[in-house]
Amino acid sequence: MGFCRNCGLDACLPAFPRGTVGAGDGPEIKTRILAGDLKLMPAIAIFDLDKTITRAPTWTRFLIFVNRKRPAFLFHLVRILVQGANYKLGLASRDSVKVVSLRSLSHLSRKELEAAAEAFIEREVTSGLRPGAVEAIRWHAARGDRLIIATASVDLVADKLARALGFHEVIATRLDWSSEEDNPAPRLLGANCYGAEKLRRIEAHGIERSSFAYSDHVSDLDMLLNSDHGIAVNPSSGLRKAARERNLTIADLNLPEIGFLSDKVNASK
Repeated sequence: MGFCRNCGLDACLPAFPRGTVGAGDGPEIKTRILAGDLKLMPAIAIFDLDKTITRAPTWTRFLIFVNRKRPAFLFHLVRILVQGANYKLGLASRDSVKVVSLRSLSHLSRKELEAAAEAFIEREVTSGLRPGAVEAIRWHAARGDRLIIATASVDLVADKLARALGFHEVIATRLDWSSEEDNPAPRLLGANCYGAEKLRRIEAHGIERSSFAYSDHVSDLDMLLNSDHGIAVNPSSGLRKAARERNLTIADLNLPEIGFLSDKVNASK
């Protein structure tokens, strides 16, 4: 299902509630009826979270935030770092790094962790976001686009940020709290939402192709290529190289300017 004949966004309808991020003066909203389908479909904008919307990764910093007054966390941190090194050496899976890190949360109840995540995200929204990402989100919200976060970050954190910024949906690494009475630490529910697994979940979400996709990392290259407008945000070296080879837009979202979005719209008309 393609949206790009008229910028890829000629089916934009403000069908979703506005979020707290606010709405600026976006381009004129246009609609069309798809052949054989009377539904008016909004354009889809998918954002990675860590280092795309935020300046820095959220998970390790959340663990430190939660455990900052707990000396025993140093033991857990060493184990997390060792497991991370094993992953980079090909000796452990990426999922196992998250499994080890979740054990550092076993001293808190779900209610306490939810409250800690709210406090962490409140601070993140105040000082941890890329200004250009905030402007891009506002731009899409003003158009009535369907805003989705797709991230390897856990839903405990991602859901809070999505709600604060007015996203409609979240595709994230999910946590299982069913064993809380026996073991308070949440466990992974399914695979880590990273790389090919992220794209698989996006497709399982009923999205064959997005209108816009944003990410900083080469692990999301397929997600960017499966979009009418793939945007490499302050990209890693691997993604920068791939973006140049595949003619993807490279954007510096540390700056509040998002003229590249208007340029893409105008070029598509």
